[in-house]
Amino acid sequence: MFSTGDILTPEKKEIVVITGGSGFLGQHIVRQIQQHTAHVGEIRILDVKPVQKFMEYDDLIPTKTILSSVNDICGVRQAIHGADSVIHVAGLISYGTFPDINGMEKINIEGTRTVIEACIKENIERLIFCSTVDVVIGHKDITNGTEETGIPDDFLFPGYPDTKFRAERLILEANGTRLNSGMKIHTISLRPNVMYGEGDPYYVTTALRNARDNNGVLIRVGDGSALFQQTYVGNAAWAFLCADAALKNNPSQVSGQVFFVPDDTPLQNTFTFMNYFLKDQNLNLSRFYLPWKFVYVTLYFMELVLKALKPLVKLNLPAQSCSVKYINMNLYFSPQKSRQLLGYKPFYSPHQSLEKSALFYKNFPL
Repeated sequence: MFSTGDILTPEKKEIVVITGGSGFLGQHIVRQIQQHTAHVGEIRILDVKPVQKFMEYDDLIPTKTILSSVNDICGVRQAIHGADSVIHVAGLISYGTFPDINGMEKINIEGTRTVIEACIKENIERLIFCSTVDVVIGHKDITNGTEETGIPDDFLFPGYPDTKFRAERLILEANGTRLNSGMKIHTISLRPNVMYGEGDPYYVTTALRNARDNNGVLIRVGDGSALFQQTYVGNAAWAFLCADAALKNNPSQVSGQVFFVPDDTPLQNTFTFMNYFLKDQNLNLSRFYLPWKFVYVTLYFMELVLKALKPLVKLNLPAQSCSVKYINMNLYFSPQKSRQLLGYKPFYSPHQSLEKSALFYKNFPL
């Protein structure tokens, strides 16, 4: 296993900034930098909340936290002043019957615009953006999708994919902008899959809670034939370090581009995957399954009713129709481009990824 220190060997130690560094993916990026880089001399975290570690690792590199929103140009400039690289992970994810569209527009789009402006003013030459596979997911299966896969006319989920895609375009359009230093900013966008692992706030933890609330049983929706791709968050974090190294060493080959970064977690149905973690909490997967189209249509019409009632009362359903469809589609992407151009190879094997994750989920308070 190589370290980014093997391919990044500048004369002076570098300063790396992670926006959203207190969050799920952000903390894993910080851990990877702490444990597996030799070229970084300082880590800066820009976030609206202080870091509360959800996993143990030694702070071998000095780390500074700047409490600020990505919408605050002064706070962002303070955080990135004198830095060599910015990894922009901060964003708002909002799903449900009534997702916070305005909040996502403000943070995901306008916040990204602010980060770009600050990077240009502060002569930052490397900017790596965290996008999502959801920017290419509509209502059709994607099997072995590539970076050439088109953007759908209608995103499967409302709000989040649209704001991330528009932010991604801003990032890519900024590539090559001339800085006051005379150099250029080089940008790149990574599109991680749904992630699992330590600190997971949404994915497996939601399934565990649903099983708890249903007398210890998670009800399967769909016949289990759909193949869904999920990625261990530690491997997704490693991809960002590989992208930073590639921007440093080969900007002309990789800048201004998007990359899918799946790992080697076996393709499988979502419920088969969840069962691995259910057992450790003494929870079970139902023996029967509900036809997913029946559940989808039922939820869809309930959502229509609730939206009609919104002026009078605002109620959220515990599940979303598009989420039911999401996990019953074949959705998986090729890692070929990121492995060839970024030198990305998953840091953790599937066995290591599942083992680390199982320990977290086993002790997750329900």
